[in-house]
Amino acid sequence: MSVRRFAPTTATSAAVVGIAVLTMAGCGVSAPDRPVAASPADSVPAAAVDAARVPAPAPSGVVVTIGDSIMAGLGLDPDQAWPSLVAADTGADIVNLGCSGAGFTITGDCGDDYAGLVQQAIALRPAIVIIQSSDNDSGASQDEIDASTRAAVDQLRAALPDVQLIGIATLWHLDWDEPDAIGWSSEALQRAVSDDDGVFVSLGQPLRGRPELLQWDGEHPNSDGQIVLSDAVEAALDDAGVVL
Repeated sequence: MSVRRFAPTTATSAAVVGIAVLTMAGCGVSAPDRPVAASPADSVPAAAVDAARVPAPAPSGVVVTIGDSIMAGLGLDPDQAWPSLVAADTGADIVNLGCSGAGFTITGDCGDDYAGLVQQAIALRPAIVIIQSSDNDSGASQDEIDASTRAAVDQLRAALPDVQLIGIATLWHLDWDEPDAIGWSSEALQRAVSDDDGVFVSLGQPLRGRPELLQWDGEHPNSDGQIVLSDAVEAALDDAGVVL
């Protein structure tokens, strides 16, 4: 089991894996008065032939999570955030890209919005990507949320056609009624993930009406709240047949 926390930068950094192709040409000696005609294979540049044989890098087996401050474990140690707890329970190698303040339409404290976090995920070539929609998008219109969500999810699928894509609905556990954007963000992610052959799950609202599971701000889970979330995530993935 391992969990890695990435600290995104404003200009999203991507790991670039270079593959060097070494071509070897054989040397032969022939009589001066007996030139040998080139075969069709000889007319194809060796580099082009060898490059065609180089397979794309295989998925790494890593699980990447993309989300907001709840996923990041704001106010807690990184190993108390629910992705770390899920990794401890399942043995999965999880890279937590949770970013406080981030959403599909808004840049977080890490300097990236979800599209930027998607770029970091792509560079890791994971086997599974888990994305959770966020109440940080509540200031955007329904059309803006839908367009930004679809663009980020489509970008992820296009770059990683074999990745297992999992969407998780937006959490809301504040004392007042949830704004319309909470439903919009969950629905937008559900549509985008489903259209890209992914799996969408909802945790419900396991922290709603349970102030003992929240920090002083009444919004972010404390360590006990993160345990409740990790249990909810594992149960939802199990019900969906997802194995980390």
